[in-house]
Amino acid sequence: MIDSFLLGAGSTGRDPMSLDAIHVGAHLDLRAQGRSRVEVRAPDGRPLGWLPSEDAQMITDLIDKGAVTTARVRGLIPAFGRSRVQLAIEVRRKVASCSERHSAGMSCQASETGA
Repeated sequence: MIDSFLLGAGSTGRDPMSLDAIHVGAHLDLRAQGRSRVEVRAPDGRPLGWLPSEDAQMITDLIDKGAVTTARVRGLIPAFGRSRVQLAIEVRRKVASCSERHSAGMSCQASETGA
């Protein structure tokens, strides 16, 4: 798990309704946009902000290596004008599909093949 925070939440031009997705425990999507920018989105796809560039570079490296990443809102810290949104970035290895495993000479479990 990687601790980070959300930049740009509540910026002008953002959909105010998208801020409804920001509450402690909420799961958010991450989408790499180049090497140093990762956009944070609500589950319905609305943009909420982005990760700091240092964290974004680390996350894009992991995504490039096949990792699956998501973010969870860990905390909201009151601040002047808007809250600071703390994120926990969850990193999982991509699970190979049955066809990918088969082409690598590995077997598939019955639950994966539908048998």
